[in-house]
Amino acid sequence: MAALFIDPLIEGERKAGHDSELITSSIRSKTSTLEIRYDLSLRNLPLLPFSLFRICRLIHARKPDVVISHNTKSSPLPLFAAWLMRVKSRIYFNHGVPYVGYNGTVRWVLKLLESINGSLATKVLTVSRDMVRLLTNVRESLDPSVILNGSACGLDLDVYNKARYLDSRWRQEHGINKDDVLVVFVGRPERRKGFERALHVWKDYLTNPKYKLLLCGATPADVLRFLPEVPDNVTCLGFISNIPEILSNSDILIMPSLHEGLSYAVLEAMACGCVVIVNDIEGIRSLVSDKNNGYLVKDNALATYAQLIERVAQGGEDIDLIRQEAQATVNMFSRKLFIPAYIAFLNDINTSRP
Repeated sequence: MAALFIDPLIEGERKAGHDSELITSSIRSKTSTLEIRYDLSLRNLPLLPFSLFRICRLIHARKPDVVISHNTKSSPLPLFAAWLMRVKSRIYFNHGVPYVGYNGTVRWVLKLLESINGSLATKVLTVSRDMVRLLTNVRESLDPSVILNGSACGLDLDVYNKARYLDSRWRQEHGINKDDVLVVFVGRPERRKGFERALHVWKDYLTNPKYKLLLCGATPADVLRFLPEVPDNVTCLGFISNIPEILSNSDILIMPSLHEGLSYAVLEAMACGCVVIVNDIEGIRSLVSDKNNGYLVKDNALATYAQLIERVAQGGEDIDLIRQEAQATVNMFSRKLFIPAYIAFLNDINTSRP
């Protein structure tokens, strides 16, 4: 997460002349300098008092003007430490509101964490207008902001660019015929990310071998947790590092996710020429306008996913227009636009600080 979404921010801050330091809770990224296990996961709970002490000692030594903490479960401890140490500017950067994907006690706890993060912060940022509404539902006084058109750090359109992969032989190397319809699922193999529902679209509806489902980030063992066998027209790619090339060789992205902040998978697919067929939920509606730059599926209905995949496979002028509108949408989220707006936000924070 840090490598994908935070490193670009740190690099932008440093280029703008800020003395920025990134502390991560687990795996270090290329811009991080220290690891402190402050995430509220079960394995870290016994260490939290020690982690709090380490963060407070670090703040005392560095004397930062601004502390920015990212994500729901990773923010309470750093923000509390910054509050204890009287850091004037404490920013909670929310990348998505996970409580909407749960029920019962878990939902209540996640909403409580959002409220705690907001109360400890002097400013709340989030990634989409949809998340602004969800955070305001937690507590009106949170008053979240969105930078530019939203997202965590914008999208690198030099990398996610179909023209860059025109000479790719990825389809041929993987035995995919010219007439095959290649549909890709990108995400963790979890129910809340729609993994099981994507599998059942193929098991129950798209048995024709020309409709091929690529699972990026999933293994056959992951499929077998939900189905008795891996369908012949489903390919498990496991961990991959060439997402832009795969998307540029694909036709459609399917996303039956139960909750999103602002979906980078959708942005990346649009940038690479895929038609997106996605669940009609908050966090996706900020990007996708139904039948304009993609398709929204009401009630996450499996039959509708299958029908829309078959419709896109037929092609036509309206599908070409959808791809064009999708590219226009993506251009609004370019990293080259986002980073200057983010730096302007930080400069405003510093100039308005007591």
